[in-house]
Amino acid sequence: MLFAGILNLDMRLKIAISFILLTFMLVLAGVDRDISLRLFEFGDYGALLAGVFYTLGITTPLSMVVILELMKLNSPFASAFLAALSAATANLLLFLAVRKSLEKNARGILESIDRKFSRAKAAYPIVGFFVFGLPLPDELGLALMGMTTIEPLKLWLAVFLAKFFTLILFWKSLS
Repeated sequence: MLFAGILNLDMRLKIAISFILLTFMLVLAGVDRDISLRLFEFGDYGALLAGVFYTLGITTPLSMVVILELMKLNSPFASAFLAALSAATANLLLFLAVRKSLEKNARGILESIDRKFSRAKAAYPIVGFFVFGLPLPDELGLALMGMTTIEPLKLWLAVFLAKFFTLILFWKSLS
């Protein structure tokens, strides 16, 4: 998100995929487990801290895995709730810091998507909702959800719900 005005969407998608692959290697090395155990020692604050890192594009994939590990160690719904709460709040602060750039990019992305996929327009909001919960560029989620003008409360709620439900969905599918 912070590179929204510097790098194009294609480049940021490539970077996101690179960090997902890096996370896969870190998980194989057991780094996620070590971080999870450290955060577990902090109780609820560990989930809150992990949630903040669930917001920052380069740390999102690993943080998501760490939160899923915390959900195994703690109450899954409480951990997901706290992580989504801090992630949505941090995300909103970042959105507001680069608001103009995100809104401009979201409008451009929406126009491009409409040209290619206008028949699937009804599915845009559903896909956009889950984009917020995944390590993908945020303006893609904004565009698909039709949020080309950022309304802080509406955006915070959408991001919170998306991150919470994405975590629960992944946790349930991995359990």
